[in-house]
Amino acid sequence: MSMLKVTDTKPIISNADASLIGIGDGIARFELHSKLNIIGDGMLEMFDAALDEVETNYAGMVVATEAKHFSVGLNLILLLERAKSKNWEAISETLRKLQAVCTRLRTASKPVVAATSGMALGGGCELAFGADAVQAFTESSLGLVEVRVGLIPGGGGTKEMALRCLDGQTLPAPIQDLFPHVNKAFETIRESTVSQNAAEAVGLGYLRQTDAISSNQETHLEDAKRLVLSMHETGYNPPEPPQIFVLGEEGIARLNLQTHLLRQADAIDGYTQHLANQLAYVLCGGALSVPQFVTEQYLLDLEHEVFLSLCGEQETHARIEATLQKSKK
Repeated sequence: MSMLKVTDTKPIISNADASLIGIGDGIARFELHSKLNIIGDGMLEMFDAALDEVETNYAGMVVATEAKHFSVGLNLILLLERAKSKNWEAISETLRKLQAVCTRLRTASKPVVAATSGMALGGGCELAFGADAVQAFTESSLGLVEVRVGLIPGGGGTKEMALRCLDGQTLPAPIQDLFPHVNKAFETIRESTVSQNAAEAVGLGYLRQTDAISSNQETHLEDAKRLVLSMHETGYNPPEPPQIFVLGEEGIARLNLQTHLLRQADAIDGYTQHLANQLAYVLCGGALSVPQFVTEQYLLDLEHEVFLSLCGEQETHARIEATLQKSKK
Protein backbone atom coordinates (compact mmCIF):
# COMPACT_ATOMS: atom_id res chain seq x y z
CA MET A 1 0.00 0.00 0.00
CA SER A 2 1.35 3.44 -0.95
CA MET A 3 2.23 5.92 1.77
CA LEU A 4 -0.47 8.54 2.37
CA LYS A 5 0.63 12.11 1.85
CA VAL A 6 0.99 14.52 4.74
CA THR A 7 0.12 18.21 4.86
CA ASP A 8 1.47 20.17 1.90
CA THR A 9 2.55 23.80 2.24
CA LYS A 10 1.53 24.67 -1.30
CA PRO A 11 -1.61 23.82 -3.25
CA ILE A 12 -1.30 20.59 -5.20
CA ILE A 13 -3.21 22.20 -8.06
CA SER A 14 -4.90 25.58 -8.21
CA ASN A 15 -6.66 28.16 -10.39
CA ALA A 16 -8.61 31.37 -9.78
CA ASP A 17 -11.70 29.49 -8.56
CA ALA A 18 -10.36 26.68 -6.38
CA SER A 19 -7.32 24.87 -5.01
CA LEU A 20 -6.58 21.33 -3.88
CA ILE A 21 -4.52 21.27 -0.68
CA GLY A 22 -3.14 18.37 1.33
CA ILE A 23 -4.35 18.62 4.96
CA GLY A 24 -2.65 15.58 6.45
CA ASP A 25 -3.58 11.96 7.17
CA GLY A 26 -3.97 11.31 3.46
CA ILE A 27 -6.88 13.75 3.10
CA ALA A 28 -7.05 16.56 0.56
CA ARG A 29 -9.20 19.66 0.78
CA PHE A 30 -10.86 21.22 -2.25
CA GLU A 31 -10.94 24.90 -1.30
CA LEU A 32 -13.46 27.12 -3.10
CA HIS A 33 -12.20 30.69 -3.36
CA SER A 34 -13.92 32.57 -6.18
CA LYS A 35 -16.26 35.53 -5.47
CA LEU A 36 -19.20 34.08 -3.47
CA ASN A 37 -17.81 30.78 -4.79
CA ILE A 38 -19.91 31.22 -7.93
CA ILE A 39 -19.72 28.12 -10.10
CA GLY A 40 -18.13 28.52 -13.51
CA ASP A 41 -16.27 26.38 -16.01
CA GLY A 42 -12.95 26.98 -14.21
CA MET A 43 -14.25 25.59 -10.94
CA LEU A 44 -15.82 22.57 -12.63
CA GLU A 45 -12.57 21.80 -14.46
CA MET A 46 -10.71 22.02 -11.14
CA PHE A 47 -13.14 19.54 -9.59
CA ASP A 48 -12.31 17.02 -12.30
CA ALA A 49 -8.55 17.54 -11.96
CA ALA A 50 -8.81 17.33 -8.15
CA LEU A 51 -10.77 14.09 -8.24
CA ASP A 52 -8.18 12.60 -10.60
CA GLU A 53 -5.47 13.51 -8.09
CA VAL A 54 -7.41 12.29 -5.06
CA GLU A 55 -8.35 8.97 -6.64
CA THR A 56 -4.66 8.34 -7.39
CA ASN A 57 -2.87 9.68 -4.34
CA TYR A 58 -5.23 10.37 -1.42
CA ALA A 59 -7.63 8.63 0.94
CA GLY A 60 -10.46 11.12 0.47
CA MET A 61 -11.45 14.75 -0.01
CA VAL A 62 -13.25 17.53 1.85
CA VAL A 63 -14.98 20.25 -0.21
CA ALA A 64 -14.92 23.45 1.82
CA THR A 65 -14.34 27.19 1.92
CA GLU A 66 -12.90 29.70 4.37
CA ALA A 67 -15.24 32.31 2.88
CA LYS A 68 -18.59 33.24 4.43
CA HIS A 69 -20.66 31.23 1.93
CA PHE A 70 -20.12 27.72 0.53
CA SER A 71 -21.46 28.66 -2.93
CA VAL A 72 -24.36 30.73 -4.26
CA GLY A 73 -24.60 28.72 -7.47
CA LEU A 74 -24.00 29.22 -11.17
CA ASN A 75 -22.61 32.41 -12.69
CA LEU A 76 -25.88 34.17 -13.61
CA ILE A 77 -24.17 37.05 -15.42
CA LEU A 78 -22.46 34.63 -17.79
CA LEU A 79 -25.58 32.47 -18.12
CA LEU A 80 -27.69 35.50 -19.09
CA GLU A 81 -25.08 36.68 -21.58
CA ARG A 82 -25.01 33.24 -23.22
CA ALA A 83 -28.80 32.96 -23.21
CA LYS A 84 -29.27 36.35 -24.85
CA SER A 85 -26.72 35.52 -27.54
CA LYS A 86 -28.36 32.09 -27.99
CA ASN A 87 -25.12 30.29 -27.21
CA TRP A 88 -26.95 27.09 -26.32
CA GLU A 89 -23.86 24.94 -26.82
CA ALA A 90 -21.93 26.79 -24.09
CA ILE A 91 -24.89 26.64 -21.66
CA SER A 92 -25.37 22.95 -22.39
CA GLU A 93 -21.67 22.20 -21.90
CA THR A 94 -21.53 23.97 -18.51
CA LEU A 95 -24.70 22.25 -17.33
CA ARG A 96 -23.42 18.83 -18.38
CA LYS A 97 -20.12 19.55 -16.59
CA LEU A 98 -22.01 20.45 -13.40
CA GLN A 99 -24.11 17.29 -13.64
CA ALA A 100 -20.99 15.21 -14.26
CA VAL A 101 -19.07 16.74 -11.33
CA CYS A 102 -22.01 16.29 -8.93
CA THR A 103 -22.28 12.65 -10.03
CA ARG A 104 -18.54 12.04 -9.83
CA LEU A 105 -18.27 13.42 -6.29
CA ARG A 106 -20.33 10.44 -5.18
CA THR A 107 -19.11 7.79 -7.60
CA ALA A 108 -15.36 8.46 -7.20
CA SER A 109 -13.35 5.61 -5.68
CA LYS A 110 -12.49 7.75 -2.62
CA PRO A 111 -14.98 9.32 -0.15
CA VAL A 112 -15.94 13.00 -0.51
CA VAL A 113 -17.51 15.13 2.23
CA ALA A 114 -18.94 18.61 1.61
CA ALA A 115 -18.41 20.98 4.55
CA THR A 116 -21.19 23.51 4.07
CA SER A 117 -21.33 26.86 5.83
CA GLY A 118 -23.22 30.06 5.09
CA MET A 119 -25.28 29.77 1.93
CA ALA A 120 -25.29 26.75 -0.39
CA LEU A 121 -27.79 27.78 -3.03
CA GLY A 122 -28.75 26.43 -6.45
CA GLY A 123 -25.68 24.77 -7.91
CA GLY A 124 -23.95 25.11 -4.53
CA CYS A 125 -26.69 23.01 -2.98
CA GLU A 126 -26.31 20.52 -5.85
CA LEU A 127 -22.57 20.21 -5.13
CA ALA A 128 -23.45 19.29 -1.54
CA PHE A 129 -26.01 16.79 -2.87
CA GLY A 130 -23.25 15.17 -4.92
CA ALA A 131 -20.93 14.41 -2.01
CA ASP A 132 -21.05 11.07 -0.20
CA ALA A 133 -21.88 12.96 2.98
CA VAL A 134 -22.26 16.51 4.26
CA GLN A 135 -20.71 17.95 7.39
CA ALA A 136 -22.87 21.06 7.74
CA PHE A 137 -22.15 23.91 10.09
CA THR A 138 -25.32 24.38 12.12
CA GLU A 139 -26.04 27.78 10.54
CA SER A 140 -25.84 26.50 6.95
CA SER A 141 -28.62 27.77 4.68
CA LEU A 142 -29.30 25.38 1.82
CA GLY A 143 -31.80 25.80 -0.99
CA LEU A 144 -32.71 25.11 -4.60
CA VAL A 145 -33.65 28.64 -5.69
CA GLU A 146 -33.66 28.28 -9.47
CA VAL A 147 -37.40 28.95 -9.90
CA ARG A 148 -36.77 32.48 -8.59
CA VAL A 149 -34.69 33.15 -11.72
CA GLY A 150 -37.02 31.42 -14.17
CA LEU A 151 -35.25 28.05 -14.21
CA ILE A 152 -35.41 24.64 -12.53
CA PRO A 153 -32.54 22.85 -10.77
CA GLY A 154 -30.46 21.46 -13.64
CA GLY A 155 -27.26 20.17 -12.04
CA GLY A 156 -28.89 17.11 -10.51
CA GLY A 157 -31.02 18.91 -7.91
CA THR A 158 -34.40 17.90 -9.31
CA LYS A 159 -33.20 14.32 -9.78
CA GLU A 160 -31.86 14.18 -6.24
CA MET A 161 -35.07 15.52 -4.71
CA ALA A 162 -37.06 12.94 -6.71
CA LEU A 163 -34.87 10.25 -5.13
CA ARG A 164 -34.78 11.65 -1.59
CA CYS A 165 -38.48 12.40 -1.23
CA LEU A 166 -39.27 8.67 -1.43
CA ASP A 167 -36.40 7.56 0.78
CA GLY A 168 -37.66 4.99 3.27
CA GLN A 169 -40.78 4.16 1.25
CA THR A 170 -41.42 0.59 0.11
CA LEU A 171 -41.35 0.77 -3.69
CA PRO A 172 -43.23 0.39 -5.90
CA ALA A 173 -46.35 1.56 -4.05
CA PRO A 174 -49.75 3.04 -4.98
CA ILE A 175 -49.53 6.61 -6.28
CA GLN A 176 -51.88 7.91 -3.59
CA ASP A 177 -49.40 6.76 -0.93
CA LEU A 178 -46.38 8.33 -2.62
CA PHE A 179 -47.88 11.56 -3.94
CA PRO A 180 -47.74 13.51 -0.63
CA HIS A 181 -43.97 12.92 -0.46
CA VAL A 182 -43.43 13.97 -4.08
CA ASN A 183 -45.69 16.97 -3.57
CA LYS A 184 -43.64 18.14 -0.59
CA ALA A 185 -40.44 18.08 -2.67
CA PHE A 186 -42.27 19.83 -5.52
CA GLU A 187 -43.48 22.64 -3.25
CA THR A 188 -40.02 23.05 -1.70
CA ILE A 189 -38.45 23.59 -5.14
CA ARG A 190 -41.36 25.60 -6.58
CA GLU A 191 -41.26 28.02 -3.66
CA SER A 192 -37.43 28.22 -3.77
CA THR A 193 -37.41 27.46 -0.04
CA VAL A 194 -34.11 28.13 1.72
CA SER A 195 -33.42 26.55 5.11
CA GLN A 196 -32.74 28.87 8.02
CA ASN A 197 -30.26 26.37 9.43
CA ALA A 198 -28.94 22.84 9.00
CA ALA A 199 -31.66 21.21 11.10
CA GLU A 200 -34.35 22.76 8.90
CA ALA A 201 -32.44 21.59 5.82
CA VAL A 202 -32.91 18.00 7.00
CA GLY A 203 -36.68 18.51 7.20
CA LEU A 204 -36.71 19.97 3.69
CA GLY A 205 -34.70 17.11 2.20
CA TYR A 206 -31.63 19.22 1.41
CA LEU A 207 -29.68 17.27 4.02
CA ARG A 208 -30.17 13.60 4.80
CA GLN A 209 -30.79 12.15 8.24
CA THR A 210 -27.34 10.54 7.96
CA ASP A 211 -25.53 13.84 7.27
CA ALA A 212 -23.58 15.38 10.15
CA ILE A 213 -23.96 18.81 11.75
CA SER A 214 -21.20 20.76 13.51
CA SER A 215 -22.19 23.26 16.20
CA ASN A 216 -18.69 24.68 16.62
CA GLN A 217 -17.37 26.67 13.67
CA GLU A 218 -13.81 26.35 14.98
CA THR A 219 -13.89 22.54 14.63
CA HIS A 220 -16.18 22.34 11.59
CA LEU A 221 -13.50 21.57 9.00
CA GLU A 222 -11.71 19.17 11.35
CA ASP A 223 -15.06 17.39 11.85
CA ALA A 224 -15.37 17.04 8.07
CA LYS A 225 -11.83 15.67 7.82
CA ARG A 226 -12.53 13.12 10.56
CA LEU A 227 -15.69 12.02 8.75
CA VAL A 228 -13.74 11.38 5.53
CA LEU A 229 -11.09 9.47 7.47
CA SER A 230 -13.68 7.28 9.19
CA MET A 231 -15.29 6.47 5.83
CA HIS A 232 -11.88 5.52 4.44
CA GLU A 233 -10.88 3.45 7.47
CA THR A 234 -14.10 1.43 7.46
CA GLY A 235 -13.43 0.31 3.86
CA TYR A 236 -15.14 2.81 1.59
CA ASN A 237 -16.82 1.61 -1.59
CA PRO A 238 -18.76 4.01 -3.83
CA PRO A 239 -22.52 3.39 -3.82
CA GLU A 240 -24.30 1.64 -6.67
CA PRO A 241 -26.22 4.03 -8.97
CA PRO A 242 -29.78 4.15 -7.65
CA GLN A 243 -32.95 3.47 -9.57
CA ILE A 244 -35.42 6.30 -8.96
CA PHE A 245 -39.16 5.70 -8.75
CA VAL A 246 -41.20 8.36 -10.56
CA LEU A 247 -44.94 8.88 -10.85
CA GLY A 248 -45.15 9.62 -14.59
CA GLU A 249 -48.14 11.29 -16.25
CA GLU A 250 -50.56 10.81 -13.35
CA GLY A 251 -48.14 12.51 -10.96
CA ILE A 252 -47.65 15.38 -13.43
CA ALA A 253 -51.44 15.80 -13.76
CA ARG A 254 -51.89 15.92 -9.97
CA LEU A 255 -49.14 18.51 -9.52
CA ASN A 256 -50.37 20.60 -12.45
CA LEU A 257 -53.87 20.67 -10.98
CA GLN A 258 -52.53 22.08 -7.72
CA THR A 259 -50.57 24.70 -9.63
CA HIS A 260 -53.65 25.56 -11.71
CA LEU A 261 -55.63 26.16 -8.51
CA LEU A 262 -52.88 28.44 -7.17
CA ARG A 263 -53.00 30.42 -10.43
CA GLN A 264 -56.77 30.70 -10.27
CA ALA A 265 -56.47 32.06 -6.74
CA ASP A 266 -53.84 34.60 -7.94
CA ALA A 267 -51.33 33.05 -5.54
CA ILE A 268 -48.81 32.75 -8.40
CA ASP A 269 -48.40 34.45 -11.77
CA GLY A 270 -48.68 32.81 -15.17
CA TYR A 271 -44.95 32.31 -15.72
CA THR A 272 -44.49 30.73 -12.30
CA GLN A 273 -47.26 28.33 -13.29
CA HIS A 274 -45.33 27.50 -16.46
CA LEU A 275 -42.14 26.92 -14.45
CA ALA A 276 -44.00 24.73 -11.96
CA ASN A 277 -45.43 22.63 -14.78
CA GLN A 278 -41.94 22.16 -16.23
CA LEU A 279 -40.65 21.19 -12.79
CA ALA A 280 -43.49 18.68 -12.36
CA TYR A 281 -42.60 17.16 -15.74
CA VAL A 282 -39.02 16.46 -14.65
CA LEU A 283 -39.75 15.49 -11.04
CA CYS A 284 -42.29 12.86 -12.19
CA GLY A 285 -40.06 11.47 -14.94
CA GLY A 286 -41.74 12.96 -18.01
CA ALA A 287 -44.39 11.43 -20.22
CA LEU A 288 -44.44 7.91 -18.76
CA SER A 289 -47.82 6.20 -18.91
CA VAL A 290 -47.32 4.39 -15.60
CA PRO A 291 -45.22 4.98 -12.45
CA GLN A 292 -41.89 3.19 -12.78
CA PHE A 293 -38.19 3.09 -11.91
CA VAL A 294 -35.83 5.16 -14.07
CA THR A 295 -32.08 5.77 -14.06
CA GLU A 296 -30.32 8.85 -12.73
CA GLN A 297 -29.15 9.68 -16.25
CA TYR A 298 -32.73 9.59 -17.54
CA LEU A 299 -33.73 12.33 -15.06
CA LEU A 300 -30.52 14.30 -15.66
CA ASP A 301 -31.34 14.35 -19.37
CA LEU A 302 -34.83 15.70 -18.61
CA GLU A 303 -33.34 18.38 -16.33
CA HIS A 304 -30.92 19.39 -19.08
CA GLU A 305 -33.66 19.55 -21.71
CA VAL A 306 -35.99 21.73 -19.62
CA PHE A 307 -33.23 23.99 -18.22
CA LEU A 308 -31.96 24.69 -21.74
CA SER A 309 -35.45 25.43 -23.06
CA LEU A 310 -36.14 27.87 -20.21
CA CYS A 311 -32.89 29.72 -21.00
CA GLY A 312 -34.55 30.72 -24.28
CA GLU A 313 -37.52 32.39 -22.57
CA GLN A 314 -37.63 36.21 -22.34
CA GLU A 315 -39.34 36.03 -18.95
CA THR A 316 -36.45 33.96 -17.61
CA HIS A 317 -34.03 36.61 -18.88
CA ALA A 318 -36.10 39.27 -17.09
CA ARG A 319 -36.07 37.31 -13.81
CA ILE A 320 -32.31 36.79 -13.95
CA GLU A 321 -31.81 40.52 -14.66
CA ALA A 322 -34.05 41.47 -11.73
CA THR A 323 -32.09 39.15 -9.42
CA LEU A 324 -28.76 40.59 -10.56
CA GLN A 325 -30.03 44.15 -10.04
CA LYS A 326 -31.25 43.26 -6.57
CA SER A 327 -27.88 41.75 -5.65
CA LYS A 328 -26.15 45.05 -6.52
CA LYS A 329 -28.14 46.98 -3.90
